[in-house]
Amino acid sequence: MTDLDLLVTAITDDLGDPSSWATPVEFRDSLALCALNSAYSLRASSAAATKVLARYRAFRSTANTDTGPDLMEAMEGVGGPVNFARDVLGNASKLPGTDRLRPDGIYEGLSKFAALDSVVTTTEQLRTAATNGSTSAKRAWLSASGFGPLAWSYLIMNAGISSETKPDVMVQRYLARVLKEDIKLTTGRARELLQLAATELAVEPRSLDRAIWLHESPST
Repeated sequence: MTDLDLLVTAITDDLGDPSSWATPVEFRDSLALCALNSAYSLRASSAAATKVLARYRAFRSTANTDTGPDLMEAMEGVGGPVNFARDVLGNASKLPGTDRLRPDGIYEGLSKFAALDSVVTTTEQLRTAATNGSTSAKRAWLSASGFGPLAWSYLIMNAGISSETKPDVMVQRYLARVLKEDIKLTTGRARELLQLAATELAVEPRSLDRAIWLHESPST
């Protein structure tokens, strides 16, 4: 059997009918929620990110439609990202591998979005930027200290890009176990496998990524 055959068989056995899979996380009308969820999901539990979003929604009645500038203004209104993390979100965790609070990275990334020639302040603009062949928005987000490729992937997945995947540690662990590989899969290889399996199963890559993540997650 090929790697793809092994993976498709395992997915069918482990995850069941795709119609039973949980709906992928999406905030189609709020770049603010996309940014918060993406940043607070990096090497963190889904419960922590969920609490952050709940606190932001309690703080902002318009959270479900807030733009990037709306989130930046909310941070500024309480004295900046540090106060925002502590007093509004109640979560002062750092971006992986840095000493930066997560809202610091978010504020920087959103500032760079707003400074682009083709500004990105809404989820609609983000979806366009992610699919029009230009890499300027991606480069801008990744230039924020503490944001790597998975931070970009999950941001656009949250905004509604269903063809994207975010093969984090848990997803890669599943793939390696199924394929009986002792060596850690590269992110590129993991993405390729997810895309191929999604095509074989006639599902969206984002949905498959989410289903595997939930299967592997101890905190769902």
